[in-house]
Amino acid sequence: MTEPAHVPPPAAAERRLFRRIGARLEGRLVFAGVDAECLVHDMSATGAVVEVSPLPALGAELALDVPGVGFARGRARHYPAEGLVGIELDVPAARRDRIADRLILAAFRSPPLPENN
Repeated sequence: MTEPAHVPPPAAAERRLFRRIGARLEGRLVFAGVDAECLVHDMSATGAVVEVSPLPALGAELALDVPGVGFARGRARHYPAEGLVGIELDVPAARRDRIADRLILAAFRSPPLPENN
């Protein structure tokens, strides 16, 4: 009997339930008494990377409102780069598809800036 071949775990992007969409969407982030304008760099129905100042503390509960996409509560999970916070969104399963559809439409209207080479 031969042993099954080792299959590496899927890459992080492949494990996502919803695809991350790159965009430049203006929104509001509210946390710990702070109500700040923010810029969403990429987003899915269950997470986002947001540029905001000041940055929320890791683990802080927050609310993200992106006009045309929706409102969601979540938590600050990591700092992917200076001035950015990765957010895990707590979106009920019944609303995820609707938010994903709205996000795609919003991204067409406000695509991300091209990266400098």
